Amino acid sequence: MNTKRPLQLNSGLLCLAALLVTSCAHLSSAPLPSEFGGATPLEWSVRMADSEMDRMGDSLNWTEGGRAKWNYTSGLLTLSLLELNQTAPHPEYVAFSEAAIGSFIEEDGSVRTYKREDFNIDNINPGKTVLALWDLTKEERYRKTADLLRDQLNDHPRTRQGGFWHKKRYPSQMWLDGLYMGAPFYAEYIQRFGPAEDFDDVVKQFRLMDEHGYDPVTGLYFHGWDEAKNPEWANPVTGTSSNFWGRGLGWFSMALVDTLDYLPKDHPGRSDLISILKKVCDGIVKYQDPETGLWWQVLDQGGREGNYLEATAASMFVYSMAKGVNQGYLPDKFRQPAVKGYAAIIDDLIREDADGGISLISCCSVAGLGYGRDGSYAYYLREPIVDNDHKGVGPFILAGIEMQRLLGLPMSVSADARATGEAAVAAAMAPEWAQVPAILERIKPPVIPAREFPITDFGASTVGGADVSDAIRQAIAACVAAGGGRVVVPAGEYLTGPIHLKSNTELHLEGGATLKFKTDPAAYLPAVFSRFEGMECYNYSPLIYAFEQENIAVTGEGVLDGQAADENWWAWKGKQGGTNNQNAARVRLTQQVEDGVPVEQRVYGEGDFLRASFIQPYRCRNVLIEGVRIRRSPMWEIHPVLCTNVIVRGVNIVSHGPNNDGCDPESCRDVLIENCLFDTGDDCIAIKSGRNNDGRRVGVPSENIIIRGCKMMDGHGGVVIGSEISGGCRNVFVEDCEMDSPNLDRALRFKSNAVRGGVMENVFMRRVKVGKVADAVLRINFLYEEGINGPHKPVVRNVVMEDITVQQAPRVLRVEGFPGATIEGVRIYNSSFHEVQKEDIIKDAEGVSLINCSRP
Repeated sequence: MNTKRPLQLNSGLLCLAALLVTSCAHLSSAPLPSEFGGATPLEWSVRMADSEMDRMGDSLNWTEGGRAKWNYTSGLLTLSLLELNQTAPHPEYVAFSEAAIGSFIEEDGSVRTYKREDFNIDNINPGKTVLALWDLTKEERYRKTADLLRDQLNDHPRTRQGGFWHKKRYPSQMWLDGLYMGAPFYAEYIQRFGPAEDFDDVVKQFRLMDEHGYDPVTGLYFHGWDEAKNPEWANPVTGTSSNFWGRGLGWFSMALVDTLDYLPKDHPGRSDLISILKKVCDGIVKYQDPETGLWWQVLDQGGREGNYLEATAASMFVYSMAKGVNQGYLPDKFRQPAVKGYAAIIDDLIREDADGGISLISCCSVAGLGYGRDGSYAYYLREPIVDNDHKGVGPFILAGIEMQRLLGLPMSVSADARATGEAAVAAAMAPEWAQVPAILERIKPPVIPAREFPITDFGASTVGGADVSDAIRQAIAACVAAGGGRVVVPAGEYLTGPIHLKSNTELHLEGGATLKFKTDPAAYLPAVFSRFEGMECYNYSPLIYAFEQENIAVTGEGVLDGQAADENWWAWKGKQGGTNNQNAARVRLTQQVEDGVPVEQRVYGEGDFLRASFIQPYRCRNVLIEGVRIRRSPMWEIHPVLCTNVIVRGVNIVSHGPNNDGCDPESCRDVLIENCLFDTGDDCIAIKSGRNNDGRRVGVPSENIIIRGCKMMDGHGGVVIGSEISGGCRNVFVEDCEMDSPNLDRALRFKSNAVRGGVMENVFMRRVKVGKVADAVLRINFLYEEGINGPHKPVVRNVVMEDITVQQAPRVLRVEGFPGATIEGVRIYNSSFHEVQKEDIIKDAEGVSLINCSRP
């Protein structure tokens, strides 16, 4: 909702206000529901817990050479499972938690991957699960780990008034998040082991955050406060950040209700914490969206462009209010907002999945301050939106437990509230989707040894724009010599040339790290074996490249900046007839492909202007690209070629140059693209398999590709098959994506012609929300570029779209074939299309149908 000025009430309005108060009082005494969407809150918690354990498997467990780390989110999830186990006992909850947390803990209590010297308050949070496991197992190692974490607080850096810094790398800063990470464990440890005087220190943390973070105008708390007032995000007068982030306030509210569990009833600070909790919840209720009952990502900016209703904050708020009422910390007036919020989560943010499980959608993946994160409204809106983030799943499970108590329902669940079983899952799954579990079973992250090689150890520096290319090469060489590991780019801005990855190597950018790539083309020579627009050749090196390697990764929270602009790479696209452009070389390469010239003779470089892709693993196995932010690419951003087992996850791509496709898997098998943001100058995702005779000569189709949970903004198409598709494409599954932009042309697009040909079959899309597209929802174009002038007739068959919701489009279908080409078996089921302005176009196609669809 938008913040409004207070009303100036006249006498008539005062009478109306009194009537509304009476109505609200009546509503507060109305009968409360016992079920939401056909299940009790506790049953929803059980379903979510079972679903998340199935999704995660053993991926949170520590293994030698594995990727799992000691992590606050794992602590939150496992704590929720152990809380649920007290109410709805199940041995798997304890076993899962023991594996996810206990696997990190040595017999002496030391913790694998934990670094005390980081003084990261987040690392304290799993201590709550540690104490719970100590109660359950009586294993002394858990007690020793609790002592280890408590000891960190003895030396943890503090503000001058005694507030814990959020992290050592964030000097003088307190964040709302940090109160949840540290205070409840701190208080529980004191309750168990003393000394009691330390409770004063716990209370002090909340008093300081309340003193410095509260905004009396809105009744909300700013995300962060810097005592020194130095960072770019800090108000130079108050030191606070500039916006009210939903989950930030969620962390703070949970910290309060959980800490109060352990603070003695006679402690003089207890009344202060309860007073702060009431202030927090008054703000929460004030900004609860009246229409949905949910809360916005930026709390006080409801309805502003880009803002969205966010799941993790909603789950945290419901949990905090319900628990606060149950424990007597909050008055009964917070009961109805908690019920309304919980009902809205079930109605709008829970998805029933094809495998019988459930998912929590619309979760903000991550947000912070500093190192390029300026705390602005735009910043909070550009962080990825994902499904099933543990920062939402854990609080959702906890909220269900507290809501069950709030409603006075039996604290038990029926046996059939648990997983539905394989038979029910199979029955619920559409036939075309039955092969998805087998595909996902084959797709695994690469296993990379747990060794780290910071590039700063090899001479990399941020001073004076120093070139760190050699430092990165040395770090990779040392990593390879040691048997593999992680090449780490610490926070800071670095300049580099091309990076060539080797087997068992991960390039990892820490938060606040930026790798800027040179724009001098000479830095990308000598030429490497590559593809340009689906045609094999030797050309400029991609910015990040790997050839015939396995177990490689590019990960982290940092930025990969190609620095492409109209003054360098992008100018090479050029205009017809220009000299400084790719046209002549592109024509020459196309002719070489037509003539069958051997690839080793197709050598391009200086003066040819054929741009390279940003990230290109070529003939690689076991590839992971996760979390990074990609900006200003010369051409295609992520371009795996002839690869098997590829994961692209949580990547944020904003790049608007010519041919700036987001992710182009080419002749790849078993690919998962999930939870990514695409805001691109060309297609968001374009699946390819080689162009013309090269595609037919190599003869490797793209197949078994799963795309889910992604957001597509600007781009020529959301998901595109083609146009370099001569090798064919089959078995593409797209689900649970969001597409919305006046600059996004189509949701699903096929493009080829009689020169490229290619068979494109078995493409399935479901549960996709489309806001606005500029051309059509589904576009099949066989008249692309060369059109009908060629002997290779393209084929599109067996395309099924289900549960597609579109708010605005010129037309639903624009399907254009030609005689002799094949377009058949294209069906759209159970979908709704709003504000359709024109009639569909269907030419030279058979079996194109809309079934049970509406156009309101």
